[in-house]
Amino acid sequence: MNIPSGRSFLTAFLIIISCGLVACSEGGSKDAAVEKVTSQVAFVYRENIDEYNWSHLHEIGRQYLDEQLPDLGTKYVENVSADEAEKVLRQLAEEGHKLIFATSAEYYDAVMNVASDFPETKFEVYGGGETADNVATYDGRMYQAFYVAGGYTGEMTVSGVIGFIAPEPTIEVIRHINAITAASLLVRTCEDISVHIRWTGSWNDPEAERAAALELVDLGADVLVQHTYSPEMQKVAEEKGLRSMGYGFDMREFAPKANMTSIIWQWGWYYLRQVNNMLEDKWKARAYDGKVSTKAHGRGIVDLAAYNYDQIPHIMEAPPLKWRITWNETVKDTFDGPVYAQNGDLVLAKGDKFPKGYIFTDMDWFVEGVVGEAPGEAPAKVEGRGRDVVCR
Repeated sequence: MNIPSGRSFLTAFLIIISCGLVACSEGGSKDAAVEKVTSQVAFVYRENIDEYNWSHLHEIGRQYLDEQLPDLGTKYVENVSADEAEKVLRQLAEEGHKLIFATSAEYYDAVMNVASDFPETKFEVYGGGETADNVATYDGRMYQAFYVAGGYTGEMTVSGVIGFIAPEPTIEVIRHINAITAASLLVRTCEDISVHIRWTGSWNDPEAERAAALELVDLGADVLVQHTYSPEMQKVAEEKGLRSMGYGFDMREFAPKANMTSIIWQWGWYYLRQVNNMLEDKWKARAYDGKVSTKAHGRGIVDLAAYNYDQIPHIMEAPPLKWRITWNETVKDTFDGPVYAQNGDLVLAKGDKFPKGYIFTDMDWFVEGVVGEAPGEAPAKVEGRGRDVVCR
């Protein structure tokens, strides 16, 4: 056996020690923390994607993107708070991702801060706001989809009582309730149709949603609509032999007989489109405000899930399909006048429009036909032309 000399042993010892010191130094450095990845596109989520929530909807879109472009490579980071967002976004940019989707409006400031340091990286943030050279924003006019869905809920109710389960009285939720109510009343002009609201206080509370659904059933509702993410309401509708309208993603699997369709966020459609634009060097930093698809299913950022005529009879499909085209090919909007407040007052005359942005910032009140309490007060009564049909 060869025994090393004292000098050789000392040299070997110093080499080992120096290597250890270098490794510790690099491990704690900014550069060593950067993971070299093969994925080109990254997603940042606010919540745990395994639960029924907002992030879960975006994860469905990411999975669709992976299916359509299997060689692309995507990465996601979940449970990222607004305070952590800048650090995570910076890390993803340093790793070399070409396009990063920040899927919560809470990330807007962080995106703008990081994007200025990485001009070659493209960023997209949900929820609107100003764009930059390498920052786009994206959102959808979901209230238009609720209006289209209202054509079906209005047609399908026999009792005249539509139950609506909602998380909390935000302007967004109130806007959607108003849209589906206005459409439900329009297709059943001069009939006694009402939309009854039950608040759960949460976007995902299966127990509260079941209790609210059962309460609405006892009230006489034969159509149930949800603005929450848990499928529990769909299960109640299936058990009770009622009709239901889902929200967020396609919920037919939970109520194959009851579910007419679901009002869905079609994130996969948008993500595929934007990634293809990036790959073809056609990506632009613009503010996208998607409308309901003019074509049946899968062609817009907001849409109705696919259905068949067991769910929605063919004769009832015509008005909503006409509306889909109208609002995409003209400047018509769901809340163009005439609009009546909950107390029956005309608050927007026929042919008039609310001020730009009003329904996104000030519509905290209910329209005619809603049974429930909203935090705000409707505008003052106006003079002018109302609906053409006078009910007596």
